[in-house]
Amino acid sequence: MSSEDDGGISFAPPGEVDDWLAREASRRGESRDDVCRRLVTAAHAVATDDDIEPSDLDDLTAVQARIDAQRDEFMELLEDVRSRVVQVKRETDAKAPADHDHANYVGEDEFAAVREELETLEATVDDGFENFETVLESLVDETAALDDRTTALADAVLDLRDRRDAVAERERRRAAADRLKRAANRLGIRTAVCDACDAAVDLALLTEPACPHCSTVITDVAEKTSFFGSHTLVTGEPPALDGRVDDAPSSPASAEPTFDALEADPADRDRTERDGADREAEGNERADDSSASSTLDFDSEETIR
Repeated sequence: MSSEDDGGISFAPPGEVDDWLAREASRRGESRDDVCRRLVTAAHAVATDDDIEPSDLDDLTAVQARIDAQRDEFMELLEDVRSRVVQVKRETDAKAPADHDHANYVGEDEFAAVREELETLEATVDDGFENFETVLESLVDETAALDDRTTALADAVLDLRDRRDAVAERERRRAAADRLKRAANRLGIRTAVCDACDAAVDLALLTEPACPHCSTVITDVAEKTSFFGSHTLVTGEPPALDGRVDDAPSSPASAEPTFDALEADPADRDRTERDGADREAEGNERADDSSASSTLDFDSEETIR
């Protein structure tokens, strides 16, 4: 070590200590004197510092045990990571090679064609929206024209329906007049007196079941009850026909009377007319049966008069 002339202390350490000093000096890159000086300084600091308390052996043992446990845990985790890395490496090696291709996927050319088609569609949509207002106005005008045509067609249908109803009414009245004529013919009656206005009526000239003088509806022909009496035309309103009568709507009148009339069910009206005609024919048959025994012709009636 250092010589006594320098004021140092020189001694020869045991062999094991000398070997340890050599190893420490080599590990630290220092000389043996520097290592010895550092050890003496540290021993002096420990001996003179009151704040430093020597550690108990049990504490050192516990610290060493914790360090060993942490080292074991670290090694287990490291081994787990190593095994996982090896597993990933094996799975990666089992995958397709780096120079493989995907035949099922779209190629660059096909993708470019799809992109071009998409751009064309976008341009078409943009162009379509540019004239959207013009197309909308055209559709509105066409809709208005169709509404006008529909209204005209509805008016024509209503007119035809009214004409049909008028023809049906005329036919009904003519049939009623013919019924009166047939009944009078079976009874041998040529002229009769209206019981409403006492005017004589020639039954052969009747065109409707009404008195030509007072326009009262004629419902039947009655024979005279005495030799000097006169045959009588029974007048009055015919009995009401059974049928369905719809209640008046409680809602306000529609602003579209034409279409309301079209939406009305014509089948109900036709059914009522047919029921009335059937009942009228049935009444005619009963009247014909009751007067069959007294049938005369117009010539015999004139002869009696």
